[in-house]
Amino acid sequence: MTNTPTLPLAGQGALITGGGTGIGYACAKALAEAGASVTVMGRRLDTVRDAARSLAAHTVGDARAT
Repeated sequence: MTNTPTLPLAGQGALITGGGTGIGYACAKALAEAGASVTVMGRRLDTVRDAARSLAAHTVGDARAT
């Protein structure tokens, strides 16, 4: 028997507006670290794309930008 941790938000999705920077990014990161699939939105597409790339590279959850 292995002791694999279960992520509390695995299989769940989250939409974060203003998720490219600041508090929005911190919320997106926390959700992604808990296993959620995160979609990051904001006014500047380049900023949210960078945020989504960073989240996908450093967390277990899936992240994308729109």
